[in-house]
Amino acid sequence: LQKFIFLLEQEEGVIANGYGFNFIAYKAGPYSPKLYDDLEFLENLGLIESEVAAEATEAEAAEVDMLTYEGLMEDSADISDQQFSDGLGAADAYEEHRYQLTPKGIEHLKGLLGSGKYQPAVDGIRKIKSRYGNYSLSDLLYHVYTKYPDMATESEIKDKVLNRSRRK
Repeated sequence: LQKFIFLLEQEEGVIANGYGFNFIAYKAGPYSPKLYDDLEFLENLGLIESEVAAEATEAEAAEVDMLTYEGLMEDSADISDQQFSDGLGAADAYEEHRYQLTPKGIEHLKGLLGSGKYQPAVDGIRKIKSRYGNYSLSDLLYHVYTKYPDMATESEIKDKVLNRSRRK
């Protein structure tokens, strides 16, 4: 979702609330803590619901267990004033979530879309979904890392993602 919203902003110019999500280069490419805040807000309103689609592997869980309070504080200190700590290090940091509209969310969205005001956003979403919806995560990351290399500078998986073409 982070990568799709990043591409929606970059390639279709669809900017949420006129401010956008202020993506930063992070551990797996473009990342916005605001996106997760907004998802949590929508979930609290009962407009969307989420479910865990994949949990941490044993290796990931062991990595989380090894983190200390001091280590987490050091990571936060490295983040600039314009960036936000995302709380990674919690056990759910490696969980993959699947989001969907609730019946209440569907009704709310129908009301919003009925005015036509959001048609440019809908068109942009359709274009991004059509263009990248069938990409594997690996292919999506490869595209983002090669087209937007400034968003791959902090990636912990950049070499693995970019070197995949050599293995094919």
